[in-house]
Amino acid sequence: MQLQLKIFDKNIYPQRGILVKGALLDTWLREIRFMELDLQNIDVYPIPDQLPNTIWGCLIVPKSKNKIIDIGRNSQCQLVGELLFIPSKAKIFPPVSDNELSMLLKGESHILYPEFGLYQLGKPLDWFEVLHLQNPEFVLVTEPAQSKFIPRQIRSFQVKPISIEDTLKNLESSVVPEKKNFKEMPLNLFEKLKLSFYQKIFGSKNDSNSQRPLNALQDLLKNLMPQKGKKMVEKMELDHEELERRNQKVINRLLDMLKNNPQEALKYAIPIDNEGVTRGVNNAVFDLSKKWFDFNFFDNNDSYKSGGSAILPSNHLDQLQTQYHKTAEQLIKEGDYRKAAFVYLKLLKNYFMAAQTLKNGKYYQEAASIYLKHLKNKQLAAECYELGNMTQEAIDLYVDLKDYEKAGDLYLSINQKKEANEYYQKVLDNLQQNQQFFKASKLSRDKMQNDSLAQQILFKGWHENKDAFNCLNNYFNHIKDLKVLSKEIDSICQNETDNKKIEVLLQVLKLEFKKENELATHIKHRAQEIVVKQVHHNPNIIMELKEFDKNDTMLMKDTLRYKLNIKR
Repeated sequence: MQLQLKIFDKNIYPQRGILVKGALLDTWLREIRFMELDLQNIDVYPIPDQLPNTIWGCLIVPKSKNKIIDIGRNSQCQLVGELLFIPSKAKIFPPVSDNELSMLLKGESHILYPEFGLYQLGKPLDWFEVLHLQNPEFVLVTEPAQSKFIPRQIRSFQVKPISIEDTLKNLESSVVPEKKNFKEMPLNLFEKLKLSFYQKIFGSKNDSNSQRPLNALQDLLKNLMPQKGKKMVEKMELDHEELERRNQKVINRLLDMLKNNPQEALKYAIPIDNEGVTRGVNNAVFDLSKKWFDFNFFDNNDSYKSGGSAILPSNHLDQLQTQYHKTAEQLIKEGDYRKAAFVYLKLLKNYFMAAQTLKNGKYYQEAASIYLKHLKNKQLAAECYELGNMTQEAIDLYVDLKDYEKAGDLYLSINQKKEANEYYQKVLDNLQQNQQFFKASKLSRDKMQNDSLAQQILFKGWHENKDAFNCLNNYFNHIKDLKVLSKEIDSICQNETDNKKIEVLLQVLKLEFKKENELATHIKHRAQEIVVKQVHHNPNIIMELKEFDKNDTMLMKDTLRYKLNIKR
């Protein structure tokens, strides 16, 4: 029997061998390494060429039958009856059974290939005999770390906010100026104590609203020491005036600095609370020394870091507060929103304006923190997190506010559809419970991408007569197949018995008729049937016929005549 190879459009035998063309052993080893094959798990058979003493290549037979191998430029072979290897996409002719093939090949493995013919494989290659290794070296191979996966398409983008403490450190490193010493020395501790003592005795000379009582201490001094006591009081008054003059000079300097150099003035400014200023240990003296060595928006202690504060004369309090507002506005114009927010938050205690200023400056994390910490406003904080692409933080706040649709929208924006649908379902259940079927259908169709469910909800709204017109009109509008639409119209017209809903159905059919498609005639007939059924208890409905045939002048006259006769 002579076996022949025939080209076939598919492989009908299992693929078990790999042909590598090339006479050199190096070529075979290179291809084996490329295919990631282990020498211990394969059999390699050298194959001679048609010329004597020449090598065509080799046949590689993996011992594992199920391993997927990337053969590269090499060729695969099919195995017929466990004895004969043939090319891929070929079959033997004439067909033989496994027993016949075994008898023909005498139970020995062969390969049949067009380039070299039929060849008995014999024993596989013994690598220990072929490769003569003397004193082999063991090389430690270091594999590189697995590279980062780079997606082809970015589906979502989020900003992961850092902690408030780290945020403040970053602000401090970029905003805090270098510490400087003020050239003119302020009142020292002893002078501050003296001024505080004098103001309790004499009041404040710089405050027009301040009373200057001559208290019991003055009387006592004058009575005990008629001569020296009077001079002592006069000396104390002169000392008081000098201390107040020096203190007032510093106040005026601060006001000038706020006008001319607000960046520098903020280092010395004092906060104003509901009583005018923050009260500290020394409640009588204004101390122009640096109070702020960072712009910490979230420090729980609103007093000076130096421990000093002041009760200022009322006329200067108004000036100071007015100047703080002007300074904040000037900083905003200059684009320095952080320092402007510092003025509102720390100096004016206006938390809302501080947060709003940071929001306008696109410092969304800081703004959100103020909304949460000082104003307890989760809604505005969530909006800031959303604007700053801090999506997960915004979602958590919206969930706390039970704004589940917004939470679903944000999950959808970061391509987490499963989580989005979970929150949309909560909204959907609530809408249906409140019989808002039209809104529920839009949510299902537009955001949950569930057209089938949307149609069911619209039909339910029509069936329960809740916003029936919008539900039925949209139900018809979303049926694109005119044959299906025709069947739905017929079904509803035949099964509906509620007179009020039938009138609504007629109005919906009127809109469908105006589309002037191939269903127009059919819709016209259905509308006429409805009018005939309803005319006995609603004569005015007869006038609807003209909407379905405006060119029929006789019909218009007949309907008008019928209506007039009914009125008589």
